This record gives sequence, structure tokens and C-alpha cells, in this order.
Amino acid sequence: MQALEASLKTLLGSLPHGPDKRTLDSLVAETLATTKSKSPADIRKNQWEYVLKNEIFTLAATEGTALQDPNTTYYSELRERLDVVLTFTEHDACEQTVPFNVLQDLLETQTIASCSHIFSWIEERADRLTAGMVPQKGKALVLLRTLNDLLRRLSKMGNTTLFCGRILTFLSQVFPLGERSGVNLRGEYGSVWEGPGVKKPEPVIKTEPKKDAGEDKMQVDEPQAEEKPDPEAKKREQKQEFYETFWSLQLPFSRPPLFAEPGAFGRFKEAVNKVLPVIKEATAKERALMGSKTSSGGASHLLKRKRDSEPVEDNAGRDYFFARYLTSPELLDLEIADTHFRRQFLFQLLILLNHLLTFTKPAKSAWSTSRNRSLQIDFTLDPTDSQWVHEMAAKVAEELRQTSPNGRAFADTVHVVLEREKNWVRWKNELCLPFDKKPWAQDMVDESGTTRKVGLEEATREQRKKMRMDPEPWPHRLGSAPLTEIWAMGYRDLSDLEHPFQPGDVKDFVKKVKQEDARIDMRKKQLTKAAERIAQARAKAAAAREAAASPAKEPALAQETTAPAPAQTSPRPTSASAPLHPSLPAKPGTAPPTSASMDSVAQPTPALTPAPAPVATPSPAPAPAAPEPAPTLPADEIIAGYEESKNRWAWLALRTARDTYLQHFGKIGTGDILLLMQEIEKEKKEREERERAATEETARRSLRVLVTGGAGYIGSHVIYSLQETRRYKVISIDNHHNSTPKALLRVAELARNSLPADASEQDKESAEIDAHRADLTKPDEIRAVFEKYGKGGIWGVVHIAAYKAVGESTEVPLTYYANNVGATVSLLQIMKEFDCSRIVYSSSATVYGVPPVIPIPETTRLQAQSPYGKTKVMSETIIEDLCSAEPKKWRALSLRYFNPAGAHPSGLIGEDPLGRPGNLLPLLAQMAVGRVKDPKLSVFGNDYPTPDGTCVRDYLHVLDLAKGHLLALEALEPNSTVFDSCPTETRYKAYNLGKGKGMSVLQIVEAMRKATGFDYKYEIVGRRKGDVPDLTADPSIAEKELGFTAPQTLETMCRDLWNWQTKNPNGYEG
Repeated sequence: MQALEASLKTLLGSLPHGPDKRTLDSLVAETLATTKSKSPADIRKNQWEYVLKNEIFTLAATEGTALQDPNTTYYSELRERLDVVLTFTEHDACEQTVPFNVLQDLLETQTIASCSHIFSWIEERADRLTAGMVPQKGKALVLLRTLNDLLRRLSKMGNTTLFCGRILTFLSQVFPLGERSGVNLRGEYGSVWEGPGVKKPEPVIKTEPKKDAGEDKMQVDEPQAEEKPDPEAKKREQKQEFYETFWSLQLPFSRPPLFAEPGAFGRFKEAVNKVLPVIKEATAKERALMGSKTSSGGASHLLKRKRDSEPVEDNAGRDYFFARYLTSPELLDLEIADTHFRRQFLFQLLILLNHLLTFTKPAKSAWSTSRNRSLQIDFTLDPTDSQWVHEMAAKVAEELRQTSPNGRAFADTVHVVLEREKNWVRWKNELCLPFDKKPWAQDMVDESGTTRKVGLEEATREQRKKMRMDPEPWPHRLGSAPLTEIWAMGYRDLSDLEHPFQPGDVKDFVKKVKQEDARIDMRKKQLTKAAERIAQARAKAAAAREAAASPAKEPALAQETTAPAPAQTSPRPTSASAPLHPSLPAKPGTAPPTSASMDSVAQPTPALTPAPAPVATPSPAPAPAAPEPAPTLPADEIIAGYEESKNRWAWLALRTARDTYLQHFGKIGTGDILLLMQEIEKEKKEREERERAATEETARRSLRVLVTGGAGYIGSHVIYSLQETRRYKVISIDNHHNSTPKALLRVAELARNSLPADASEQDKESAEIDAHRADLTKPDEIRAVFEKYGKGGIWGVVHIAAYKAVGESTEVPLTYYANNVGATVSLLQIMKEFDCSRIVYSSSATVYGVPPVIPIPETTRLQAQSPYGKTKVMSETIIEDLCSAEPKKWRALSLRYFNPAGAHPSGLIGEDPLGRPGNLLPLLAQMAVGRVKDPKLSVFGNDYPTPDGTCVRDYLHVLDLAKGHLLALEALEPNSTVFDSCPTETRYKAYNLGKGKGMSVLQIVEAMRKATGFDYKYEIVGRRKGDVPDLTADPSIAEKELGFTAPQTLETMCRDLWNWQTKNPNGYEG
């Protein structure tokens, strides 16, 4: 043994710095030969193994002190000794598993930093270490176990992600994908949870009781304790109980087979039912806190608790401390308040619930077999428990979605992980059946006739060479011969092929004439190419026969062989009938009237002439210094036929146009149908321009504007603003579902009272309202209104009518969709039918739902929370799609109201809802006037993330809102520049109408108290479904593009509202 140790020392001393494999092989072979006679053969391997291990571990023991030296050579010496061990093994001086056993012991004892160096050596020597390795046997098992143990150790550390990735990459390269050596097929689990929540047996200590003292204590102390319970002690007891319950769930997490014990599943259910509500409450508090942080401004990020790295992570490379857990009843509250802790717990619970679902009776029968008994436990979920597990899994998944930030994305990732994990579970239940496929191969016969298998690269070598070659030019310019020919014939659209020719209009005949021209051009090109090919072939043949002869004979030969033939068609019998008009040619087959028409026909110009004429053969273009002239085209019967067809189409066109367009015949010369078509199109455009000008003039004199819901609160004030300009004639449609016709009478009274003494008839007409009682859900009634004014008789529409109660919409959503969306579609269809293409749509701020930013810009995503808000989103989308489909015709603006309030200062018109008011301000006004007898105002929620906890809304005066509609109508006029900034030609935009300043419910109550002097009492009740915390507008775009402003203050709104309510305590019916 000493001789071997001395020989090893000599070997290590003679090693150069960084020895290569050849040097090591020679030195190790020399050492083995020298020591062969110094130890018995039967124990020689064992002795070398001991000596090598002792050398390695002696050096490893100095790690702590060696690493304190900045110039240490510890790692280089360790790598040299590992190389020596590996070389000895390769020379069969040790067992094949010795290097792996050494590595296993080293990786267990060294620090993480040293383990990284050791693993780098493993990566560099991977080829030598894995040579001859058989999966699931020998050194493969030792290597797999060693690296898995290292991964488990790294999982308890921080900042080791890259190291773990290196290990997993190495394993994937060394072991096949279907390797089952690392799969737990024996049903084993990790270490059992021994932390809080586990009831440990307490040692029994027998002592002699002191009866007298005990009895005195029982008689005196315990009744006093019952009479005066300590609330703090009870709270501590409850906290301790929850603490034990929470951490007791770690026991089934760590060892699921415990469910086979009687009552284990019941205890698990009870614990989950206690813990999950606490988790949900913590998530809800966090979401509310995040909402308040968002509204509080930019300083919110300073309040966010930073997750400092734990000391264990910082000292991972130097110390050997591994903390198992650190918790207490006091710390548990802080842990649950942490999003990452809750997510870890919920993820863990979701894994266990999915595992339990594999033990339902149907699921268990699908995977359990006699071969995988080690994976089975004596436990089956009954249907009731299975239903509970399903419901709890859904609740846990939903709770993951509610966590912030990015809870939905995190929950989706967890779902994907669990779904993929099911495949691995199934593979494990099937005892890891192999699924590797053999490499693709194909039989190929080589040049010698031998058949051999080749891989994909060799089999496709010739095809890949061909693919790298440039393809030959495609002969057809448009993809195929038929498509190229169709294009050359003049067809430019599918409609040319779908709709066959139907004579009746001049342009149809012109299209046919152009097609004949295209055929003639195609035929001439074909003949020219054929003549050129013949001429070239003859020139080459002549040059070959008479190399020394003069080329002067060739032009004569070409002229002789290509002599032009007359291109005239066979003569037809002439007709004595006179032409129908001096400009009309004779019918096909008759003699032409003049020689001028013959000349005009013979010219192949765009001006098409119908008279038959011979086809002119173009003379060859002179080519100076050319050896031979270009070939001339012979007479061709096909071209002559095309010419005759062209003349026939031209004659038919002029014959058809005689009755309708005879006034143009004097302008077109001798039958030029192209010029005729241009004159016809010119006349048509002039007529359309005159009609359009007349329509615009009529509309300009009296712009009729239809207002839906005109008798309502907003509609009546919009009509007042329209009449105030004296530019519009107002038409009102209302079914008086929540309004009264008296409102329109008062609006008209206001308009008449504001007329000057010298008012014109048009001014007086604008002060009257054409009121129609009609229901938008009944198209026949609406169509009758439009028919009264005819096509183009209504200039534009202000669409206000809709159901608008958020709470009610959640109870009867179908009614809201039918009235708000269905009626809008019907109205748009009737508008299109009667050439009315301008609309101002009354939308709402509820389209934004819970907005991500306050104040709300128009670019905010539309995500309504209530059916009412969704009807507004749908209607906006429908109108935008219509404007996109017909951008030259439709113009539309959507006005997203926030909260209109107040009334006309005269007190003649205001808000008078039928029944109990659904909005806050009219409700407060009616309470103050005694119309609503409620003793207290119900405030829906005071736990919103707002300054006082109540909902915040953006209130603006109803007259400011009405002026916004007036500005929107002006933006729909033809000379408006509002749509110039649109990214596409679609003329549609949406604007916010608000003040840009939010006011809470309690602030509104206080303002009304000042305006009315009424002492309002209120009580806080639960939140109302569909309400959002804050809806404050960002009206900057409306201010910039429309010129919209809302200058009226909250005090003015409350004053005008109270003025209306005191003058009309019972509304319009008072």
C-alpha cells in the first residue's frame, strides 16, 4: 500500500501543468507497470481505489483554508487528480464506477462554488466518462443519482438557475428522452413534513399530584377564569389554531398516501375550507390596495415592499447552512399577505387536487393495473368528495387569476404546466414505455449495385442540389396561359367573367370593341414572333449553305416569301338603304359612304370606327446597318374576322344610342363610339353634380335633424340647443317610455320666446318641433317618419333613445340588448334606405368598465362590466363597421357621456323620470322636495379605492352636454376637418364629454345640502352590481378637435336642478 502511495506521489509530482490525455496515459501506464510486482493481483484494484480516493479527499479537506488564499491552486490540483482517477479507470486499474463514486462524495461535501468547478470538469470529460455507459446499469445509475442529488441541493439555494440549467442540459445530452432511471416507479415520496401543524406524541410524565393545592386551585381559580375570559388569550388561541391548521396541509402535500388513513381526507377538506377564505380575503385586500395606489399618483411605487434576498442565498457559496422553514403565528399573517407566498400555496394545493382526481373510481380504473401496484394507494374518492375536489380546483384556479400582478397569465401558465404534467403521469403509470423512434432511413442502390441504408441528408442530397439552382423563367407572365390570355383580351375584373355581355348601354359595346382590339394585338404579336423565327431560321440555314456567298440575295428571298396579301374580307352584297344619321356608318356588308371613313377605320388607334376596312400591314421599320429587314406580316383571316366583329359592335352601339343620345352624334364625327361614351359619361356627371348641388342647397336652407328620445331629459335639452341656433328643423321620435310629451311643448315655448321681433319665416319654422310618437323597436313606425320627408329629406340623426339603468340591465339583459342594440341596427338600416348617412350616437362612459387609468382617455380599451355598458360598446362597433364599409358615404361620432346634471335655468325643462329616479341628483332633489319619502339615502359601498370610499363620477351640466351635440353635428358637415386625422378613410370617431374632474357620492350629497338646505341622512349598504369605482373623463381630445368645454360648476348644476324641482315639485305633471 505504501509503495502504491509513493508511486502516486511520484506520478503527481511529475505531471506538467495542464497535462493532456496522451501524457497522462503514458505516465499512468508506466506507473502501473512499475507497481505491478509490488501488490497482489487479487487486491490490486482495491488498493489503487483506496489510494486514489484518499488523495482526492485529503485535498478536498483543505477546501475551506485553500479558498481563503487569493492565489490558490486548489481547483487546478483537484482537476489534475480527477484526471488521474479517470485515466487509472480507463487502464482498468479501478472499477468503472470509481470516478462516479468519487464525484458523488465530492459534490456532497464541497460548497456550491466548488461544485460548479467540479461540474465544469464533468462537462469537459463527458465523452470519456460516458464511454460504454449502459442506461439503467452501473455507472449510469451512479451519475444520474449524483446529479439529481445536486439538483435537490441547489433547489434550496438562491441564484443557482444557470447552474441548474447546465445540469439539466447535460442530462438531456447524456441520457435519452425516454430514460426511466430517474423516474420514481416505487411510489416513494420526499421527506415527510415535520414542521408546524403535525401533532407529535407528547412524553407521559408521571408525578404525584398535590391534592390540597390542586383542589384549592380548582375551587378558587377556575370559576374566576370563566367569569372573566381574556379576549387577547382567545385571539391568540384562534391565531395559533389557524397557524396549526394552515401548516398541517403540508403533511398531505409531502405524503399523499396518507389519504388512505381513515379520516385523513375529512381533515384535509376541513383545513382547506378554513384556509382558502383567508387567502381570498388577503387577495381582495391587495387588489383594493393596488387600486388606491393607482389613484394616489406616482408615489405609490415607494410604498411597495421590496423582496430582499435572504442571507442563505448570499452565503450559498461560503457556508453550509440550509434553513428548512422559518415561520410563526405572527409571521404567518405577513406571509399570507405576500402574493408569491399565496401563489406558491395555491399552486401546491392545485397540484394535490389534480392528483386526487386520479383516484376517482372511473379515473382509477383507467390507469391502475397489476403491474403498477407500487404507484397505487388504498384510497378512492366517492362521488360527493369528487364533486368537492372538482369545485375546489375551480375555486383555486380562479383565485390564482385574481392575484396581482398578471394573475391571469400566471394562472394560464399553471394550467398549461398541469395539462402537460398529465402526459408524464400517464407515461409513469404505464411504467415508462419507450417512445424513441429510430432515425429515418431509406434503401438506396449505389453505382456498384449494392443496396444500403442511408440517412436523410444523403438521400436528399441530389434534390437539394436542384433546389439551389435558379429556376427557368416562367413562360406565362400572369401565372398560367389561360390567365395571361384573359388579361390580354381586356378582362380586368371577375365581374367581366361573372356577368356575360348584355347589350343595352354604350359602355357595354365599348368593352366588346376593346376586347376585339386586344385580340387583334395578340394575333399581330403572335404573327410577328412567328415571322421573326422563320426569318432567323432561314438566315441561319442560308449562312450555313453559303458561307462565302454575299448576303444580298436574302432580302429578296424574304420579300418574295412574305409578300403582303390583300387584307380585305370577301365582298358582300351592297345595300341601297340610306344611313340612319349622317354620322352613322352603313350596316356591316354595305358599301362605306366615304373614303374618309375607310381611312379612319384602317388606323389602329383608340378612336374606334365601325366601318369595315382592309387591315393595314405595317411596313418594316428601317434599321440602319441591319443585315436584313424585319419580316412583314402576311394577310390573316383571323385578324380580318376580329376587325369585322369590331365594326359590327360599333354599329350596334350607335344604333342603340340613337334614341337616347342623338344630341351627341354631332360631336363625335364619323361613328367614334369611344368619344360618344365620353360625352355620355360627361353628361351623367354634370347631371349628378346638379342634383347633388340641389340637394345640398335644399338641406342648407333647412337642415332637418332627427332626435330619438327627444322628450327625455337629455333629448329635450339637445333640442333646445339645436333650436337656439335657428339653423335646424328638429324632428323628434319618442315612445314616452320614461318621458312626457309636455317636455317638447315647453322646449318649443322657450324657442318661440327667444325669437326676435323681426324673425323670418325660417326662424319661426325652426322654433316648432315635428314630434312623432314612435317606437324604435318597430321598424314600420320609424320608416313611416322617414317616408314623410322622402329620400335625403333628413340631414342627420342624433340617436339618444335607450334604456340606461345599470342595475336594471343586470336583471333583464335581453330587454336591454333588444332595445339598445336591435333598435340601433334597425334605425341604421332605415337611414341607409332613405339616404341619411350622418349620425351622432349617444354613448356612455360605462363602456370603459373598470378603467386602468384615471382620468380616462378615449384610447382606453372598451371592457364594459354591465349589460347596459355592453350594449353601448356593441352599438359603437356596429356604427364604426358601417362607416368602414362605406367610407365615402357615412359620417358618425360617438359621444361618451359621463354624468349630466342640472336643468335649464328657466326651470321650464329638467329631469323628470317616471317612477323612482335611478340617478343620484334627481333622487336627492325629489327627497328634498318631499316627492320621495325615503328617510335615508342608500349609498352603495364605501370601500372603493377612492378618497372617501364611495364611487366617483364626472358630472357636467346638461346644457354643456347639449352644446357638445351641436358641435358634433357641425363636425359632420362636408367642410369639417375633424376626420382629417383619421388613420384610414373611415370617418368615425368617439369623444369623451365630461369636465375632467371627479366628485364622489358624499361630495354630491354635501353640494345638494348646500343648495337645498335639506339635511340628508344616508346609510352605507353593499356594493351594487355593475358599478365601477371611478369614472372621470379626459376630455382633452374633444376640447382640441370639437372645441368642447364644460364651464358650469357643481354649484350651478345643483342650483339649476333645485330651481327646476321647486318650480315643478311633481315634474311636468304638476
